[in-house]
Amino acid sequence: MAKQNIVALDLTVNDVVEISAELACNWLASGEGILLDVREEEELEIEWIPGATAMPLSKFNPGAVAEKGTRKIIVICHTGRRSRDAAERLIAYGIFDVYNVKDGLLAWNAAGLESVDQSALLI
Repeated sequence: MAKQNIVALDLTVNDVVEISAELACNWLASGEGILLDVREEEELEIEWIPGATAMPLSKFNPGAVAEKGTRKIIVICHTGRRSRDAAERLIAYGIFDVYNVKDGLLAWNAAGLESVDQSALLI
């Protein structure tokens, strides 16, 4: 069994736990978690992660997330900064099983995880 590391950073900032892209992918694949992509629509048109739910931060509604059930909530953006903001909003709303993907889509791509890159289609 592969070792899975949860990397917790700066837990004094609203207790947002940061995890690796690989762990997020495993939780998504197993159905243990849902992945919320808080990048904006223009970014999602360029590249997206299959199975992720698009919830751009500019329109982010923690109440809509509460309706998604009891699975782990995993949040991702391009670098991890906006997703940390979204995670903090979820915790403030009262949803505590929240995880931020450390270094976001950059880490996801560096790990070689599945995404659909449509940038070549842009003219």
